[in-house]
Amino acid sequence: MSEDARQPADRFWPLAAAVALVCSALVAGLLWFVTVPYYAMWPGPIGEVVDFVTVEGGPTVHPLNGDLYMLTVSLQEVNAYALVEGWLDPGVDVVPRDVIRPEGVTPEEHRERNLQMMDDSVDSAILAALGYLGVPVERAEDGVRVVSVLEDGPAAGILDPGDVLVAVEHAPVHTLDEATDAISSREIGDIVVLSILREDERHDLEVILGDHPEQPGRPMVGVGLGDYTPPAELPFEIDIDRATSGGGPSAGMMYALGLIDLLTEEDLVRGHIIAGTGTISSDGHVGPVGGVRQKVIAARNAGARYILVPQQNYSDALAAGLDGVEILAVSSIDEAVEAVRGLPV
Repeated sequence: MSEDARQPADRFWPLAAAVALVCSALVAGLLWFVTVPYYAMWPGPIGEVVDFVTVEGGPTVHPLNGDLYMLTVSLQEVNAYALVEGWLDPGVDVVPRDVIRPEGVTPEEHRERNLQMMDDSVDSAILAALGYLGVPVERAEDGVRVVSVLEDGPAAGILDPGDVLVAVEHAPVHTLDEATDAISSREIGDIVVLSILREDERHDLEVILGDHPEQPGRPMVGVGLGDYTPPAELPFEIDIDRATSGGGPSAGMMYALGLIDLLTEEDLVRGHIIAGTGTISSDGHVGPVGGVRQKVIAARNAGARYILVPQQNYSDALAAGLDGVEILAVSSIDEAVEAVRGLPV
């Protein structure tokens, strides 16, 4: 083939390459602005729990000898690029959006729900700590909080998010399990009386039980329920700064542990660097949390030698495969205190 015959093709390839490059750039630009139904979860900031705790008018406060860190995760809805980056980064988990924010819940509603959960967790942490220490506290009526109402469900227009369910057919309910069992023991089509607290006023409301869409044959009210910590009259002032701590509900166990150490003469921490995560109920039960793998990575990066996690999250914490740290599984504030007390000097 002559040199003249090759010239058109030689001139074509640079032009084709340029066009392909421009098209790729345009597609890349578009993908940057396209969000996908996923959240990326990576290790978040840590905080020394006692930095956010203030006690006034009560027992002598004993400064902490060591560190008690609460752990967090950072969450963000992602675009297509960040989705791929998350899949490739061993320190990041990518989870479907509805795992973090259920379908039908707006970002603002999700934020408000998390703030309410944080408030309840802080109150529960205080009560759990005082209960462990044997400090008597006067508490209002127990119950469970209505966190969501199913659109077009049996309770739509009757119950509102924020209501507190305190009784079913006039029988008190104190926990989520009690409320669920009380409803499940009825029949579809039954009319049940639900006693609620709404803006500090008690109301008896009737709801006709419907058929559960995902579990046919099981009666339902059509609400999502969450933990509720009743108001309490504390014997002295305890404040946990929920505005700046950023701990969320998963910091409850560590708040309680820090408060116990501050209010006892015993030096529990004894110079150790301890991190932990776990929800807590007012009676001291430690519950599971999300993002445990990212949290233990954050703890290791902060220099923690020991990490407290809920029993239900123990296998996930071990799966992080971190050297140089010891994972301690607990299911109550009593077990958490004993775990710390048992650490080597």
